[in-house]
Amino acid sequence: MPAGAPLNLVPQPSSVQLQQGSYALPKDLGIAATPEWAAIARRLLAPGTGLELPRSETGALAIVEDDTLPAEGYRLTVTADGVEIAAADDRGVNWAVQTLRQLLGPSVFRSAPSGGDLELPAVVIEDQPRFGWRGVMLDTARHFMPLQDLYAFIDQLAAHKYNVFHLHLTEDQGWRFESKKYPRLQEVGSHRAETRRPKDDRGDGTPHGGFYTQDQLRSLVSYADQRGITIVPELEFPGHVLGVLAAYPELSNDPSKTYAPATTFGIFDEVLNLSDDAVSFVFDLYEELLEIFPSRYVHVGGDECPRTEWLASPAAKALAEQRGLAGPDHLQQWFTGQLRDWLAARGRQLVGWDEINDEGHLEGAVTMAWRKAQYGVDAAAAGGEVVMSPSSHTYFDYYPSPEATEPYSIGGGITTEQAYALDPLNEIPAGSHPKILGTQCQIWTEYMPNMRRVQYMLFPRACAHSEVAWSKPDGRSWAEFSGRLAGHLERLDAAGVNYRPESGPHPWQQGGTGALQRPEAHLHG
Repeated sequence: MPAGAPLNLVPQPSSVQLQQGSYALPKDLGIAATPEWAAIARRLLAPGTGLELPRSETGALAIVEDDTLPAEGYRLTVTADGVEIAAADDRGVNWAVQTLRQLLGPSVFRSAPSGGDLELPAVVIEDQPRFGWRGVMLDTARHFMPLQDLYAFIDQLAAHKYNVFHLHLTEDQGWRFESKKYPRLQEVGSHRAETRRPKDDRGDGTPHGGFYTQDQLRSLVSYADQRGITIVPELEFPGHVLGVLAAYPELSNDPSKTYAPATTFGIFDEVLNLSDDAVSFVFDLYEELLEIFPSRYVHVGGDECPRTEWLASPAAKALAEQRGLAGPDHLQQWFTGQLRDWLAARGRQLVGWDEINDEGHLEGAVTMAWRKAQYGVDAAAAGGEVVMSPSSHTYFDYYPSPEATEPYSIGGGITTEQAYALDPLNEIPAGSHPKILGTQCQIWTEYMPNMRRVQYMLFPRACAHSEVAWSKPDGRSWAEFSGRLAGHLERLDAAGVNYRPESGPHPWQQGGTGALQRPEAHLHG
């Protein structure tokens, strides 16, 4: 970085003390660290700098263990003699090196070096996250994202110190998880005839589909873990299951019907019948899922599940009576409780959208509060753990501005400034603060057919949200952040990210949609 240039660090570290002087990285810079920690630094620094970064006991880049630092925290010291990173764990090393990349300037965010000297300002940075859950959800079911795009997506999350990638794998519109036991899920349920737009009921006439093999997902888990990120998988039950019913109609409430993956978006009445066979089917799928994803947390969906079919079904009414329930409308919470216990017996913890509490608080589950922040307030007051994901601030499938030039989206509206205004602890009593695990933003892909479109909708709003998740709120202001953001976007330029400029979309990013529509409620997966 040029001497005296603003650091423009995003997210903002806990403490930054600029010193006099700088350190120029030599061509033969070595790393004094354990093999594992040296590999982290090399993985993140070598591509953009062109340095080989061999391990060396006398290396000027030293990475040392400091057990007095908090989980994921780090201390980064740059002097005229070299660089020292202190951390207590792998993630702390990852985040320290990400900060080091930002200090080196935008050019190192390219996939290969562009030449020129590399210089660091003398500085002491002490840093640690505000929240332990800093997540981004990507819906790969409405539109399938190729595996290579997911690797790049993880890189961008890690660059912003996110540590959770919530991978939404199943929907009415497509099933993306390979099942060895139930292969018709990927053979039949993973592709749809076309995609239709509710605005004008216009279809594109193009089949769409795809799924991830179990080996591909194992590789993705490893890739994310190396970069400090846990993948939290989601298989959606008992609603949003047309992809499942197309493959196994006997799990429906009316097997005489013909089912197919949906070509439009929204909420469908078709749900699992929740018979003993259906419950065993779900457990079998989660058995396969747990072999691939080691995450303590496992998302089961649970949102937007109509009771229409159950209330009309004599079989569902009989099931409710057999299970001692007040009625078939209580079948979902019974089912979610069964799945909670099944996961707990295997050392895992259930996460669900806030509808899992509609018939009463579901103990032992993590609530992802999306409809309103109040659902998170209530769940925490009842003693449950919560991830704050209110659609008012974290739904980045909403339009990023009210301008008619924005590409077609599902509705609503959230600017970068609104994303930055979120405080996950707002209205949470101090005694319940430990129940708030953190916060997460969402990318639902109804109208995002590829990763370029995802990038446009995610950034720079995710830059703002990453700071909400990582940094303390003291003294934070939009005016100050927006100045840093402008400099940070040069890094996204260097990385080739198709972000939306704060001044408005480029001509080649525009959609020309005309009047934007704002729905009363967001429909999601």
